[in-house]
This record gives sequence, C-alpha cells and structure tokens, in this order.
Amino acid sequence: MQEESDEDLTNKPEIYKDYPFLYSFPFDDYQMSLEKGKDYAAASGIDPIVISAAGGIAQPEFINFDYRGKYTQITISFYTYDIKYIHENSHKIIKLDSVREILDDGLDSDNLLDKIDIIKRGERFLKQLGSGLIAGKSFDPVLDEFLNNAGYIVDKPQLRKIKSMYKTLDETELENGVKDIVKAFYNIHLHHIKILLGIVIASKIH
Repeated sequence: MQEESDEDLTNKPEIYKDYPFLYSFPFDDYQMSLEKGKDYAAASGIDPIVISAAGGIAQPEFINFDYRGKYTQITISFYTYDIKYIHENSHKIIKLDSVREILDDGLDSDNLLDKIDIIKRGERFLKQLGSGLIAGKSFDPVLDEFLNNAGYIVDKPQLRKIKSMYKTLDETELENGVKDIVKAFYNIHLHHIKILLGIVIASKIH
C-alpha cells in the first residue's frame, strides 16, 4: 500500500464518516479524497442539469480516485450521488469474480482488441446496476482532447471504430502515437470499471 500523506489522513475520515462502506474498498492502488464546493464545480464546467439529476445538490461533491502507476498517473472523479447509487444497488450484482480477475489483465495488455473485449465485459457488469448511474455516460471527449493536444488527426470512420470499440479495429493501421493514445483512452475505461467494481465489493462486504 502506498504511504499516506498528511493531506490523505486529514481528508479520509470525512469520506468514511459519510460513506463508511468505503473502509472496505479493496484496491489499495487508488488513493481517495473528497472534493466539494462551488469553486470546484465552476472549474470543472459541471453541467447544472447533471447537478439537478444528482438530487438537486447545490454544491456537488466528488470522491476522487487517484492512481499513480509506473507509467500512468490519472485521477477519476465520481459524484457522491453515484457512489450512493452504487451502494444502494450493489445487491443487484451477484457474480463479481470473473470481472475482478480480468480487469488487471486488460490494463497490462498492449493489445487493443484485448482491452476492448474486457471493457465490453465490464460494461455488461455495470449495466446490472441500473440506468440511474451517471458515471461514465461518455468518454468520447477524453479521446478527442488527447488527440487534439497531441496534434493527431484520425479519419472519421476510424475514430468511430475507436470510440465505439468495434472488434474490427485494426491497430496496425494506427501510427504509434495514435495507438498509444487509444491505449491510454481504453485504460481509463478499465480503471473506471475497476473503481466501480471496488465500490460494489466494498458495499457488499462492509
């Protein structure tokens, strides 16, 4: 487990006070922190319609899951509305082992089609939670931003295949830089699914 900073130790009790089941979150490669307030909402460009859908929250709260691997550094944030929703609906999911076993394989793989297959299986798992989950409705802007920042242009048919995760995607047609971006994009999907799985597991065993 990673060594915790003073900030982590200060922040975590507030998370556990409101979400005690997160004590049982099983993946210690993620560090949790709570973020809230109007300033964060404004900086993140949060859609007020989404805030309304999340129970009319005036000052939306987020739980950030911070991952710092050897080659990857990401933070994925979830509305606390989604955390509560997952906790309340975790009983709908019966089998967890098959998903848990394959997610790390997907993250470790360099093969894009392997990642696509595992993402698809993970998405079937998430659908069991019901349609009220806001988290992960659209990852497409993330890919667009990655490509734009790197100065890559991908033709529309190929881009559609990447975003829709078609199993007919031929990674040999992608130049190396684009392939690395697509790999990072798919890894975000996999981390997202793994975190949600961890919340389900925590809800069940707490």
